[in-house]
Amino acid sequence: MTEKILRSLLILILAGGGLLIPQAKAQAQVDLTHQVTAKVAVHGNDYVKARKKAVSLAFQSALEKALRNFMGDPKFTANKKDFADVLAHADRYVQSYRFIEAVDDPVEKTSEVMLEVTLFPNALGTSLGRTGLVSGLENRKNVILLISETSITSEEGEGFWDTMPISEAALVRNLTEAGVNVVVRDAIRDHVPEETVLNAIEGNVGDAVRIGLQVGADIVILGNAMSSKLENQDTPGEFTIQTNISVRVISALKSEVVAAKSDFATARNEDALAGELEAFGKVSGKLSDFLLRSLSRYWEAPATSRNVQSVSPPPEVSPLPLEDL
Repeated sequence: MTEKILRSLLILILAGGGLLIPQAKAQAQVDLTHQVTAKVAVHGNDYVKARKKAVSLAFQSALEKALRNFMGDPKFTANKKDFADVLAHADRYVQSYRFIEAVDDPVEKTSEVMLEVTLFPNALGTSLGRTGLVSGLENRKNVILLISETSITSEEGEGFWDTMPISEAALVRNLTEAGVNVVVRDAIRDHVPEETVLNAIEGNVGDAVRIGLQVGADIVILGNAMSSKLENQDTPGEFTIQTNISVRVISALKSEVVAAKSDFATARNEDALAGELEAFGKVSGKLSDFLLRSLSRYWEAPATSRNVQSVSPPPEVSPLPLEDL
């Protein structure tokens, strides 16, 4: 059995064989594809800017149609102000769109577009179900957790979706055993581009929000992890394995960082993989406690008074600072 296969099997066991991580439930039925038009005035002959604004207004129109379709006109109209922020960021809910027609009128100085817009079903369920106004869209507490890991036992050049990081498997297992509903990476690898995930891990909150809304998770946990190996001078053949993990917890609903933390751990072993598994297990245990407390505070706080940016200070020695995320 090759080292790569052994490593994969051990990580699978660490993650609970893939049986511990429930998938997000199906969304309520709602029409997600709409044909919409929008016309805006052109200022200073800037038709490019005008068309972008028209497309943005068309997205809002498509999202409003979906809401009215599901809620009914009277209920939506009575509560429209509660959806102001959702409509203002309608582009987050757009899965795809195509131009049916686009007309720039130099006489009337207007730009008009006709689009066919398809919305993400999970995005609607996640954001709108928590308002309490849309019955049928479940008020779920889902988490997506994705870690970019540099490991001494993994092969160089592998893509983000090609392997399951040890650190991610350990964190997912710990959160799941604590009762958190974690969306598995296998369920989204074909729907979220690798570039989007890596940009989010590097600190792009907008991409993190898109991932959360797309997969139906109101919380997105992203991070970096690495391991390093030092030979023990006192015990020849034995190694000290040090592992580091840094994570950010992002609210897809609020588009804000909820918490962040870095930590590390070490283990001694003659076998590098065994030492790495032990060290990652230790540090993931410490970070899991922090994540569970952060999630609890966020979910239990009233929506209007959530303490966003509740960032815990890093330990005294933080080999992987938060700025590296």
